[in-house]
Amino acid sequence: MIKYDTYYEKHCGRYYGWLPASKEYKSHSEKDSLKYFTLCAEEAIDVFMFELEGVLFRDEYGLLPNVFICESDISIADKIFSRVRPPVKEALIIGRLQEILTFQDDNDTRDKSIDGEKRISDSNVRKKLYIKGLAQRLESYFPFDIINFDPYGNLLNPDDRSNKLYQSFERIFELQKAINTFLLFVTTPIIDIHSEFKCRFRSDFDSNVSNYDKISSALKSLIGTTNYDELDENKRISITIAKSIVNQTAKNKGWSSEHKGIYIYENIHGTKMLTSVVQFTQITQENGLFIESLYVDDIVRVIKNMPRYYSYEDSLKDQEVIEHLKRIVQFRENSRNQED
Repeated sequence: MIKYDTYYEKHCGRYYGWLPASKEYKSHSEKDSLKYFTLCAEEAIDVFMFELEGVLFRDEYGLLPNVFICESDISIADKIFSRVRPPVKEALIIGRLQEILTFQDDNDTRDKSIDGEKRISDSNVRKKLYIKGLAQRLESYFPFDIINFDPYGNLLNPDDRSNKLYQSFERIFELQKAINTFLLFVTTPIIDIHSEFKCRFRSDFDSNVSNYDKISSALKSLIGTTNYDELDENKRISITIAKSIVNQTAKNKGWSSEHKGIYIYENIHGTKMLTSVVQFTQITQENGLFIESLYVDDIVRVIKNMPRYYSYEDSLKDQEVIEHLKRIVQFRENSRNQED
């Protein structure tokens, strides 16, 4: 079982990626308070990091009014709620995000009120109506300024047609339409990638090389090759996920992308994880004319600067990251002691 209070390899991505991007977003937003959606673990490291660093603020009652959480395990959800202390229990959604965001009415639920869910004898229909209620509640909370899309599961397996996690990722861009720009952290294992994704990655990469001189030139000058198979594995996966997953999904839903950073870390079991930090801006009539240029510039930015890789051994040597995580844990415990 992962101990998040000492999960230094994961904290490398938070410390070097999530935190500076969030501070930058806040400074440009001119908002007193940001709305944050997260799939945090029981330890809620991300929430307390943002509170410690002045991205999130508690109100006069010691509550975090703009934090919304999704957790599938009710026992863990209760612990998260008691630690984070949002003002109302409804701010914590208890269910699987991919089931909630991909919910669609069918003959069992159409025209049925969620208020009558408990009076229905069919357990399958009750479950569907319960998820429908969660979907309606979660959708009412959108849009968010910052979203931590760090669910259990693999965004890259199975293929996108049957992958509810991938479909819920797409759904986010539809639900964010009431805001002009937002920040998203996308985290996924980069093992067991489905064959259809692998084929798409290669095809999209070759298409980029053929169609965009600027991308081809950047690959030649900075990496020394435009051959997909000759790329360093970490560089290859960063470029292809940025292009084929993040940028393409965003563009299909009417958003342009600006990668702030991509971080690959390796946990104690040797599993490689990738976390991307991306700011999205809605495509309008004004910026739509430059959308191809924005896309090319973003891929070149990835080629030049990303990813930063942290092996398990590297993370144990990064004293800056270790000390920062210790500060967050101490801050959280002090906060809990004051509440008690």
